[in-house]
Amino acid sequence: MRDANLIKIMIEERALVKLIKSIGENEYSTRDLLKKLGAYGYGHKLLLKASERGLVERNIVKNRTYNKLTKEGKKMLKLAAEIGV
Repeated sequence: MRDANLIKIMIEERALVKLIKSIGENEYSTRDLLKKLGAYGYGHKLLLKASERGLVERNIVKNRTYNKLTKEGKKMLKLAAEIGV
């Protein structure tokens, strides 16, 4: 049932898929990730939304926030690759 929920998120929030693909298996600081996306204001809001949905884990280390995918985020990444999104 959870996969159906991930597919629903991928359909409704296509920008989240781009964010998830940008993070991949790596861990990025918020600043580096937003530079990579090329979207600062909207990208940050999207990052917070992904965190609220349990797709991205955010950790603060010495005034920097690092972002990496959770298990659900990795599932979404794999599912997106399988269906070609």
